[in-house]
Parts: sequence; structure tokens; C-alpha cells
Amino acid sequence: MGCSGSGKSTLARTLHLRTGLPWLELDSIHHQPDWKPLETDLFRGRVTDFMDRHAEWVIDGNYSKVADLVQARCTDIVWLDVPRPRVMWRVVSRSVRRVLFRTELWNGNREGLRNLLSMDPGESVIRWAFRTHHEFPGRFDRLRADPRMADVRFHRVREKASTRSLIDDLAGSVSASSSARHQ
Repeated sequence: MGCSGSGKSTLARTLHLRTGLPWLELDSIHHQPDWKPLETDLFRGRVTDFMDRHAEWVIDGNYSKVADLVQARCTDIVWLDVPRPRVMWRVVSRSVRRVLFRTELWNGNREGLRNLLSMDPGESVIRWAFRTHHEFPGRFDRLRADPRMADVRFHRVREKASTRSLIDDLAGSVSASSSARHQ
């Protein structure tokens, strides 16, 4: 978990490549052509199908529509607690690159100049990141305090060095888990 620009997809991709675990980027199924959101029931169904098909997985995203499903079956939750100035630098530079190079994201969608200039958080990932950055400490603390999450390992990552250490730790957990299942 983490706000836009915190590095969720980068971390998830790295874990996927390092461990071979299947990876689901929630943005890739939520954002349908023309940025239309996938209907909630279909979204929940696709996430459930993905988790049902795989004993272990990596999922990245912060969608409240599916949070209960993912949290009920996850072993670890990672919060990328990146300082707001760094997040804003990342999200602005990423958005500018995407606009300039017309980078296709999901299902034919591309960020446009409107996304850079809009003051509406629903239209601009830049405004969205700025507006939602402060919400994550409370969300993380509430999850960690939830008795239903007692068996989940929580990781709060603030620095790149911590991210590398976390990747090593999680990759080791996957290897140990796979070895135990195959004995």
C-alpha cells in the first residue's frame, strides 16, 4: 500500500521477477478503455479468480472495493511510506514522461495533458497523490490493530535500503514456503 508514486508497482514487479510469483496490478484490470472503471462486482470477481488460481501471489494497489478480499488472504502487507516531496517528484516526472512519450498504460489508456493540468484529483494523478498522501499512516495503523490481521506480517518501508532488505526477506519467505510445500 502507498499513495500514487510511492513505488508499489515497481516493488511488486521486482518481487514477481525475483520470486516467480504471479503478479496482479490492480490498475490493469480496474482501468478499462477510456479510463472507465471496471464494475465493482466484475472487479471483485477477477481479483478473487486470480487469488483462487494461485496459492501465493503479489498484488499491488489500494482499491477499497477489493481490500477486504486481498487482506483476508494475504500473508504480508507492505506500506511504502515515502515522503511527500519524493512522491510528488516521482509522480510529476512519471506523468510528464507518459504524456511526452504517449505511453500506453492499461487497456489503451494514456495520460494526457489534461491529467497534468487538472486541479480535480479524479482527473489528475498528481492532485490525487498530493491529496491522499496523508491518509496512509492511519490506514496502516488501523489494519495493524485489526484482530483479523493478527497473522499478517506488516512492513513499513521508508528508504531504498529498507526496500532491498524487504525484497530479500520476502523472497526468502517464498523460497522457504515453496520448499515446505514440496517436501
